[in-house]
Amino acid sequence: MTDSSSILWIQSIWLEKAKIWIDDELARQGIERIGTVEQPHIRHWSTVLKLPTNVGYIYFKAVMSELVYEASLTQVLSHWYPEFMPQVLAVDGKLGWLLMKDGGMRLRESLKTEDDIRHWQSILPIYAQVQRESTKRIDELLRIGVPNHRLTVLPTRFKELLANTEVLNLDRPGGISLAEYQRLQDYTALVTNLCDRLAAYGVPESIHHGDLHDGNVFIHDGRYLLFDWGDSSIAHPFFTLHSTYRNLTNRFGLEKTSCWFELLTECYLNSWVEYETQEKLAQVFHLVQRLSPIASALRLLPVLSSMDEVTRKKYDEWMPSLLREFLNLNN
Repeated sequence: MTDSSSILWIQSIWLEKAKIWIDDELARQGIERIGTVEQPHIRHWSTVLKLPTNVGYIYFKAVMSELVYEASLTQVLSHWYPEFMPQVLAVDGKLGWLLMKDGGMRLRESLKTEDDIRHWQSILPIYAQVQRESTKRIDELLRIGVPNHRLTVLPTRFKELLANTEVLNLDRPGGISLAEYQRLQDYTALVTNLCDRLAAYGVPESIHHGDLHDGNVFIHDGRYLLFDWGDSSIAHPFFTLHSTYRNLTNRFGLEKTSCWFELLTECYLNSWVEYETQEKLAQVFHLVQRLSPIASALRLLPVLSSMDEVTRKKYDEWMPSLLREFLNLNN
């Protein structure tokens, strides 16, 4: 799947430049490329090259300039938490290029039946551990360019989102209607209120993956590895479950009352009991659910804003869907 803005990824000049960098970095580590380069992933925001080498497959990822921090973020996370992250071979932080070893099998291929959701009962405590330990490293994460979506700035980010009427597809078929837009404008004070209420609890802000679903978790030698940090921000840690639960709902047709959500929420919140009682953590999670669609919408904003009108039409439903979810949750 290509679009007018992702043509860069298939230009021969760009591909040749990438291959030269790849071969130089592999040579530094005594690795030799031995076959034809494949390009299994081409999107507006990123591309992936699959490289056969004498030590197995190596993967190269390049991202758009708005997400360039992903390369440096993946590198530091792999250094801090090597047992949970991709094995990084090289990065170019300015270009947003990343070279990694094979991560194994995607979790998606292991989720055959609803009972396989139990994998998440092992994954969420691992992810929460990364978040808890990263609370001490917020300044470093911000310095490498991870977006700041903390509670103190979230209301301002929400107003900036509403000002981008092109991304909202305002008053167009399938987009945000004028009536919905007015309601969103009226809810700016509510967003501030929810942020203030969340800030009053003791749960610290940390790294928020932004897109933690079964396509971004890999299983390698019995370990779970957390991939694809390009949608990350510094934010309330509990925002993450929004994407995870949306994915599970779409994959298995789960109802909101499914016991799986109760089990996984309890599993995740148990990792945060050093900060608040279980009762208060449940209150925090309830408040977070009301704001989570906004956090998800903000991660899409730089990607959608960078698209031309023709390209953006392919993703017209993304932003309106999240904002309508926010309106419904706060009705």
